[in-house]
Amino acid sequence: MTSGIDLLLRLACGEPVTQADALSVLHRDIDRADVQRLDRVARRKARDAALLECARVLAADDPGPWTVAERLEAAIKRFEGRVWPRLRAGMPCDLGPCDAALFRAFLSGGGRIPRTQRRLYDLLTF
Repeated sequence: MTSGIDLLLRLACGEPVTQADALSVLHRDIDRADVQRLDRVARRKARDAALLECARVLAADDPGPWTVAERLEAAIKRFEGRVWPRLRAGMPCDLGPCDAALFRAFLSGGGRIPRTQRRLYDLLTF
């Protein structure tokens, strides 16, 4: 029997889910703590995916992960100091691909955004 968490994780990863699996989960009680944990996991995955997208934009010249982590650190600091306050205030901003990805990362609510080159390097090489 498939648990609700397993089913949702399969869906999040793009794996096929049968109608019988979905119905079995719908007819059972899902523990609230499991749902909250899954929500945190999904938000963190969304944050990390957005950061990796920004890193791909910054790595156009294929400089290596340590250099990309350095560029990503600088982009996050610039975004947080200049662009994020404007967006939060409702001011219009034209966002490039890197800033759009960072905007999604900041909106994800997936915990604190890693800001150091070392933590970003770990994210890039994981």
